[in-house]
Amino acid sequence: MDIILHTWYGGLILMLVCSYVIAKACDVFEAATDCLGSNLNDGVKGATLNAIGSSMPELLTTVFFLILAAQENLGRDFAAGIGGNTGSAIFNSIIIPMLVIWVVLAMGITGVKVSKKVILRDGLFLIGAEIMILFLLSSRYITHWHGWIFTGFYIIYLAYTLLSMKNGSNEEQDYNGDEHDAWFKKYQFKSQEGTTSRSWILLISSTLVMATACAGIVEGCKGIAEALKIHPLFIALILVAAVSSVPDTIISIKDAKKENYDDALSNVLGSNIFDITISMGLPLALFLLFTGQKIDFIDVGPTFIDVQVMLLLITIVTIGIYYFSEEMRMPHVYVLGVLYAVFILYAIGAADYLNGGNSFLAKPSGAFIEFLRQPGGISEFLQNTANGLTGSW
Repeated sequence: MDIILHTWYGGLILMLVCSYVIAKACDVFEAATDCLGSNLNDGVKGATLNAIGSSMPELLTTVFFLILAAQENLGRDFAAGIGGNTGSAIFNSIIIPMLVIWVVLAMGITGVKVSKKVILRDGLFLIGAEIMILFLLSSRYITHWHGWIFTGFYIIYLAYTLLSMKNGSNEEQDYNGDEHDAWFKKYQFKSQEGTTSRSWILLISSTLVMATACAGIVEGCKGIAEALKIHPLFIALILVAAVSSVPDTIISIKDAKKENYDDALSNVLGSNIFDITISMGLPLALFLLFTGQKIDFIDVGPTFIDVQVMLLLITIVTIGIYYFSEEMRMPHVYVLGVLYAVFILYAIGAADYLNGGNSFLAKPSGAFIEFLRQPGGISEFLQNTANGLTGSW
C-alpha cells in the first residue's frame, strides 16, 4: 500500500478521496453554521464561523508538515505548508468567486452586487496580512515569535469584524424545509430545545472529519512530489490548495444560492486571512515553542519570496476588480479565469526553472524570478528588512 501511495497516481487518488470526504463533512458544517450564525449579519458569519471552520484543512496540513518533517527538511516542509496556504488563498480569491458568479447568473440573475464595505474591510486586512508575511518570513530564521505575530494579527481582524456588526436584531431564520431529510438535519432539529448544543456538536465533529482527511492529503502530496521529483512546495501550491479548498467552495456557492452575496465573498476573503495567519502562524508558534527549535529558512526563503510576491500582486488586482465593479457579470468570470491561469502557469514554469529546465513556461517565470533576485532588487530588500526586524527574535 505504501508503494502505491508514493506514486503520482496513488497520491492523486488519495487526495481525491480525501477531497470527497471533506465535501461530505462540509454539508454538516454548513448546517451547523446556518443555525449558530443566525444572529450574525453584514457578512460577519462568512468571515468568522464559515472561514474558521472551512480553513481547518489548511491548519491541519501545516501541522502535519511540521510534525512529520525530519530536522534537515524542516525548512523545506514548512515551505510546503506555506505553499498549501498560499495556493489556497489564490484558489479562494479567484476560482470560488468565478463559480459563485456563474451559479448566480445561471439562476437568471443579471449580476452579483456585493457590499463594498465588506470587500474593503476584508480586502484591506487580507492585503495587509500578505504584506506582513513578506516582511517577516523573508528572514534567515523562523522562530515561534513569527507565529505569534500572525496569530495576533488575526485576533485584531476578528475583533474588528465582530465590532462591525450592526446593533439591530436580525429576523429569526426559518430552518424548516426539505433539507431536513438529511440525517444531520433530523438530529439537529429533533426538538426545539437543545438545537444550539446539537449544532455545536455537528460543527466540531464535521471539522474533525475534515481535519482528519488532511493527513491523507499530506501523504498524497508527498507521494506525488517523490514520484515526479518536484519540490513539495509546488505540489502543495496547486493540488493541496485545490482539494483543501472544497469546504470554502461549497459554503460560498450555497450562500450565493440563498442570495447571501456578502457571506459568499466574505467567507472567501476571511478564509484567506485565516489561512495565512492562524493556519500557518498558530501551528508554527506552538511547534517551535514546545520543541525549542528555529527553522533555517536561508535556502528556501528566496523561493518563498518568488511565490508570495506573485500572490500579493494577484490579490491586489482581484480585490480591485471586486471593489470597483458595480455588478459582477460573465466578463468578470473570464478575467478571473485568466488571472488564475497566469498564476498556475507561473508556478509550473517556476518549478521547472528552479530545477534547471528551459521550457517555454520556464523562460517567463525565470525572467520574473531573476528580476526579483537581482542585486539590490526586491528580494534582497525584503530579506534585509526581515532580518533587521526579526534578527533579535
